[in-house]
Amino acid sequence: MSAALAAALALAVGGSPLPPLPPTPKRPVVDRIQGVEVKDDYRWLEDGASPEVAAWSAAQDARTRAWLSRLPAAAAIRARARELVATAPARYQRLREAGGALFALKHAPPLQQPLVVILPPGADPAAERVVVDPNAIDPSGATTIDFFVPSPDGALVAVSLSRNGTEDGTLHVYEAATGRERPDRIARVNGGTAGGSVAWDAGGAGFWYTRYPRDGERPAADLPFFQQVWYHRLGAPEAEDAYALGKDYEDPRIAESALQSSDDGRFTLCLVEKGDGGEFEAWLRGPWGGFARLAATADGVFGGRFGPDGTLWLLSRKDAP
Repeated sequence: MSAALAAALALAVGGSPLPPLPPTPKRPVVDRIQGVEVKDDYRWLEDGASPEVAAWSAAQDARTRAWLSRLPAAAAIRARARELVATAPARYQRLREAGGALFALKHAPPLQQPLVVILPPGADPAAERVVVDPNAIDPSGATTIDFFVPSPDGALVAVSLSRNGTEDGTLHVYEAATGRERPDRIARVNGGTAGGSVAWDAGGAGFWYTRYPRDGERPAADLPFFQQVWYHRLGAPEAEDAYALGKDYEDPRIAESALQSSDDGRFTLCLVEKGDGGEFEAWLRGPWGGFARLAATADGVFGGRFGPDGTLWLLSRKDAP
């Protein structure tokens, strides 16, 4: 849209002219991809840390908000959108059974963030009980649940919480009966590159968890990578946590580990994806102690799940060796 046309429309809709469009200079960057030169005039806008890019984004936002605020229906649309969000029905996701109860992540508008609840036998929503409510923990609405895992007996639940959309999750442990938080806290169990997970041991005395490097352990550029598996015993200081798995992955830098335990907690599976390429390793820990590799990426395994009787099912391609 030309500047003249934009000004004319602005006057027609709301009276005064809109703020000017911020200048967007072309700064060509040329890459050669498979022998073909590809030019990108606006790659400089991808630098989110640049003050110039931040100023450009703010100017674009100001202009857009100024335009939208002039629309005659803007107030009515905004009010109706708020009404729809506030009156949307509750939804339950990520249901997990433990100790005879059903744990779930509940979306309960108009609350900003979903919460962990327990549904009694029969799963009657009227009898549910809230275990962890991020909206009460942080009334600003900036704290959210990355994942949660109840202990085998349902007495405790491990919950990863992160703030401001960072997905940089810290693990907390709550008592299911009271919602009281225990002192165990572990930082950097979840991240934006490979997510995170937890698997409890048989007696609920501790759990294996995914762990990202801490400041000083690796260069800053590698902190979102090199995810490993560690073990934490409840009540013990984090400094006593033990390394369990990760250094022997086929590509430890980009490995993405997903942990799960059998219902009785005797076996723990770690399904490791090599980046996002669809190649997986499978590692199993049992009563013998330590993780043993069951399958390498060349074996074609892409999934795994424990059955209710403790049987481990591995899914593989039809033509896998």
